[in-house]
Amino acid sequence: MASPLLPAQEIQFVKTWFEDKTCWFDIQVAQHFGLDRWSETGYVRDGLPRNTLTEFRGVFNLYVVRPYAGFFIDMGIGIMPAPAMRSLKLDRMPAPHQGTRYYLREILSEEGAAGASAQFRMTYGAFGKIPVSESSSVMPYFGVGFLSMPQRKYEALLKEDGSNNQYRAKYVWNGDEYETTGSLGFLTGRLNFKYRFSPKASLLFGLEYTWFLNSPNFYGKFTNTFNENIQREFTVKGNKITMLGISAGISFM
Repeated sequence: MASPLLPAQEIQFVKTWFEDKTCWFDIQVAQHFGLDRWSETGYVRDGLPRNTLTEFRGVFNLYVVRPYAGFFIDMGIGIMPAPAMRSLKLDRMPAPHQGTRYYLREILSEEGAAGASAQFRMTYGAFGKIPVSESSSVMPYFGVGFLSMPQRKYEALLKEDGSNNQYRAKYVWNGDEYETTGSLGFLTGRLNFKYRFSPKASLLFGLEYTWFLNSPNFYGKFTNTFNENIQREFTVKGNKITMLGISAGISFM
C-alpha cells in the first residue's frame, strides 16, 4: 500500500524551513591530540589505544534565535591507533606476589582488538554566530557527549617459579570483572571559522578542546587454582584527560 502524501501545507513548511536557512548540515574531519596520558602506570597506558583520535562526523545545526544562536547534534566515527602492547607481556604485568617470578603457562581467553579500532562519538549542545564580514563568521560551540572506548581482557594461568603454586590471572583494561562495555563522557568547546563561497555552501576550519569526565581504569585479579582463594584483587584508576583538536569541513545550507 502506497504511503500517503504529506499535506501541501506541511510540504511547504519543510521547504521554507530549509530555504530560509533555519537548519543546515556540516561534514567535518577532525584530528584530536591527547594532552595527557591515560595513566601513570606503564602497563595500563600501553594496553589502551594510543591517545589520539581521527574523527569523521556529520553535524546538524538548528537556529533558535536566527541568525545568532541555536542547537546542534553531531555523530561521528573516530579511529584510534593500536595500543603499544599488542599482546600480553607478562614481564610488564603485575603478579600475585611482587618479587616472585612467574611463567605464563596458558592463555585461557583473550578479548578485545589489539589493533586500530573505530569508536562511536556523539555530541550535542548550543552554538552562537559572530559575523565578521558579509561572507565569513566565527561560530563558538559548547556541548556534552560521549566516546565509546574498547575493552581488553586476558585470562591466563601463571605458574610460580620453584613451587607448585598456580594462579588464574585476570587483566581488564577499561572495565572490571563484570563490566562489558565502557564509554567516556566529555565536555567540549569548539571555535569554527566559516567562509561562504557560494549561496548554499561554506568552508569550515576549527579548533576544539575536549575535557573527559571519567577515565578508563584497569582491573586485576589473581585466584589460586588449588583452593580458589583470591590472592589479590585491585583497580588502577586512570587519569582524566584532555584533547586538543583541529578540524576542516564543508557546510551545506
